Amino acid sequence: MSEKLKIKFAGRFIDLLGQQMYGGPVPAVAELVANAWDADSKKVEIKVPENLTDDSVIVVKDNGRGMTFEELNKFYLNVGYERRKKRGEKTEGGRPVMGRKGIGKLAGFGIAEDIVLRSVKDGKLVEFTLNYAELRNKKELDGFEFIPNKIEKTSEKSGVTVIYQNLKLERSINRERFKKSMARRFALNTEQMQILVNGDALKKDDFEFEHRIPSKGWQKEEIEEFGEVEYWFGFTKNTIDEPELRGISVFARDRVAQFTPFFFNLSGGITGQVGLEYLTGQVKANQLDEKDDYIATDRQTVNWQFNKPQILEKWGKGKIKELCKNWKKRRDQAKRDRFKHEYSEFNERIQRLSTQEKEDITSALDKIALIERINEEDFKTIAGSMIQGVERESVRKVIKRINETEEGALPELIQAIKEWDIISAVSTAEVIFGKIEIIEQFKKHIDNRIPEKSPQGKLDMQDFIKDYPWLLGQKYEHLTPADFHHEKGVDKWIEEVLKDTNKEFSSGTKRENRRFDLLCMTNDWQIVILELMRPGLSIDYDHVMRLNRYVTRVKTAIETKGTASEFSGMNVKGILIADKRNNDPSLNETINNLNTTLKTVTWDSLFETVQGRYKTYLDILKMKAPEDPRIKGLVDLN
Repeated sequence: MSEKLKIKFAGRFIDLLGQQMYGGPVPAVAELVANAWDADSKKVEIKVPENLTDDSVIVVKDNGRGMTFEELNKFYLNVGYERRKKRGEKTEGGRPVMGRKGIGKLAGFGIAEDIVLRSVKDGKLVEFTLNYAELRNKKELDGFEFIPNKIEKTSEKSGVTVIYQNLKLERSINRERFKKSMARRFALNTEQMQILVNGDALKKDDFEFEHRIPSKGWQKEEIEEFGEVEYWFGFTKNTIDEPELRGISVFARDRVAQFTPFFFNLSGGITGQVGLEYLTGQVKANQLDEKDDYIATDRQTVNWQFNKPQILEKWGKGKIKELCKNWKKRRDQAKRDRFKHEYSEFNERIQRLSTQEKEDITSALDKIALIERINEEDFKTIAGSMIQGVERESVRKVIKRINETEEGALPELIQAIKEWDIISAVSTAEVIFGKIEIIEQFKKHIDNRIPEKSPQGKLDMQDFIKDYPWLLGQKYEHLTPADFHHEKGVDKWIEEVLKDTNKEFSSGTKRENRRFDLLCMTNDWQIVILELMRPGLSIDYDHVMRLNRYVTRVKTAIETKGTASEFSGMNVKGILIADKRNNDPSLNETINNLNTTLKTVTWDSLFETVQGRYKTYLDILKMKAPEDPRIKGLVDLN
């Protein structure tokens, strides 16, 4: 036949191989890093914009061999050029070639409208620009010609610089996240090629491992019908929160072939499955990118449906099952060692129990300690509650039920724990009901106009708040009366507690003789000063300015160089408790202007808030077992 068919490539081809396949700056830049490796570059400098503007650019510069005009035409601008088939598996410097498909050069169109390339070799510079819109709108790309920006002699050293201009990014690049993602795409020895991002060298993930195989470096293993692989696996001490850092990365020729999170397509439950949340690692499997290419074009995933990758997949599944099983063994032993009651704070209390009770509760705690997700704080809470309630018949029954649960019968153990949860809820409800009685006393004191300060030995609001700080709100729940400084001169407190040694401040012309009512540190970064007015009295200008004076003096002292370092940077806040604001516009404006450092609350609003919170707690406890007479009875009392 004389008729011939002809393949044509439309501009839409640029979308498929650039914009849609390589979304995001990391994969686009990774293609240029791979090119630099193949050019025998010793260093790659990447500059990314951390604050995105209309003029922002991404620059990737290497010091490799560079390309001449002829090489650019013959190799670089030849989309789909298969370098390994045409020029061998090794670079001139003896490195294994990373590039294969010849389309990575278009990756930049996923993030930029223009790609500017500057190539220097043999003292000549060639510079050209590829524009996304111009190429995209072409009906045919075959034979497309364009004029370079520059062809000239230069004293610049050999290498290639690529500039992504007119960026299509929606947000600025987080440098640290970019560095982490880029580092996980390559398993390169930094002595062979250094990669810098905004001047900082890429470094491997710094994990704190509970266990690593091998303890350092890589381990080799021969897989039948696949070949040799290298790997390392590690379990961290804490769960890995970032998905990109969890799981196994698979590399071919030191470049990522399968991105994380990945566990060799493992499905179904396995022994020690929780260990997957702690597992990370890398596998080098060059066979995925040798004679046959089993890696998806975007270098994110392996085509696991083929026979050879499936051999590696089967090996990986077996490896992970083995790793998680051994992790659970180590974890169980560590939990036994850590929670073992014979050597814990509970030993003395357990020893006082009868022989049978001692055996029962010890056996029950052993089983609870092995629940995979239990932590030390939860274990101590359960242990303390069990010991405290061991005389109760209901607690004895639950302990017996736990002990009768056979090993591996997790549903029965969980059901027993649920029953314990109800018993625990009863104990909690008793505590909360006791607090509600104190809240009712609080209301009576407000209604009876108990003074904020009384002679020694008589009831007053300062002592009541100091004795029950949780009345102030949820963030004061952890405080005790000992955490409060009571009725102390503000300058005296600064000198004694903040240890302010600045003579100019501490020996000023006028000493602050007034005393604050209460002062506490709610956490490591905040000091709260409380000024109380007798219930029934409205907020007045004198109390507002007095409290502001205390806040200002303490804040100034903290900012003074002589203050003890542990108080550096702490925030200071004032709270004035009275009945209500009066109608003085000047006072109200002053309070509003001081709202960043000073807050006013009424006694009634304080009562309503704390009462509502603890009634809500009781309602939540009731939901745990609405028909349980122990809980129902407590709630009905209210």
